[in-house]
Amino acid sequence: MESVAARPAAPDERGDEKPGFLAALTPKQQADITAPYTSASAHLAVKLGETVTAGQVVARLDDRQLRQELDAARAQLRTAQAAILQAQVDRRGAEVVLEREKKAVAANVGSPADLASAHQAVAKASAAIAVAHATADERATHIAQLQAHLAEMTLTAQIAGNVALVYLEDGARVEEGRPVIRVISGGVYVKFAIPADRIGAVKPGDTVDVSVDRRPGLLTAVVGHVSPELDAVAQMIIADAELVNPPADLQPGTVCRILPRVPGAK
Repeated sequence: MESVAARPAAPDERGDEKPGFLAALTPKQQADITAPYTSASAHLAVKLGETVTAGQVVARLDDRQLRQELDAARAQLRTAQAAILQAQVDRRGAEVVLEREKKAVAANVGSPADLASAHQAVAKASAAIAVAHATADERATHIAQLQAHLAEMTLTAQIAGNVALVYLEDGARVEEGRPVIRVISGGVYVKFAIPADRIGAVKPGDTVDVSVDRRPGLLTAVVGHVSPELDAVAQMIIADAELVNPPADLQPGTVCRILPRVPGAK
């Protein structure tokens, strides 16, 4: 007798008249590139659908204000470095006076009070040097932070792939933490939801059919993972399936349906 391929299971009874489980094609790998800081404008370097490599520049945030802050910080560092030099000159002068007062006291022609004042002047100059060094170090640290901040204003792709989403128009303002570009790669898999009353209809390793919206015929997939937890609000269990020999033109986000096969169906 000629064998007959297994046919899809009957529709579920939750009010969805279509057979199987609602699903969507999902990219295997995706990365949203977000703005690390608020910027007056973001200038895009890539277009929707464009292929990018890991590390490629995809957008640049407006960094004019940051560059102004960096210029000001560098000027402050130069001032702090000049203060170090001046404090060192002052200490050398105070040390000369101290040596002179020591000799004067040793020769019984100097005043102990003047010697004490000379010691105090050297200590004061040494303290001024320490303060100037601390200020210069603080300015240098601030510059390093601004430079790192400036580097982050150039957004790069974290993975190689294709630009799937552009979240804003070129030149638009962007807020800190908001996505700018989405890159996807690695093809697609099927993510689907199983109603609570159909739990157990499929299990990992099962072969299922996939009906893709606006695409004739059925694709084949193998169930990979089935969540052990039921979403209390949606009353659904999330599962996924790996497509077998998928066509190259499948688009992420496309709606489809998982059609479980009935063993031994004729």
